[in-house]
Amino acid sequence: MRLSVSILLAAGFVAAGSVAARAGDASLAGSWAGEMRQVDPDRESRYPMTLVLKGKSGETSYPTLKCSGKLTRISETKSGYAIYQETVTNDPGGFCIDGIVTVTTDAGKIVLGWFAAFEGSPSLASAVLAREGK
Repeated sequence: MRLSVSILLAAGFVAAGSVAARAGDASLAGSWAGEMRQVDPDRESRYPMTLVLKGKSGETSYPTLKCSGKLTRISETKSGYAIYQETVTNDPGGFCIDGIVTVTTDAGKIVLGWFAAFEGSPSLASAVLAREGK
């Protein structure tokens, strides 16, 4: 991810939602899709992503970056944020990195933040994802 290096799911810097669902709530479960916006110290990029959440685990996919991730819930907050460790698998030509993903629901969508450190700098990404099939 470098452009892809840092790109993965957006994490700890999620914009606060008005009324967030409980992290364990079924409203997070399902398939979601949208566009990630990644901000690195020297550039900004956008790319499609999908997110599938099932209980305390999930999966991410970044087709144009040639990588995907496995999510493991590591924490949740009383205000409705679920925090996941993302472990990335790169396809040939992919260069994504592991990171931390934070999600919540707001206005029927998932608001996602992703954070990682790469070569001494922060890498941040965020997305608003809509439920697939609706």
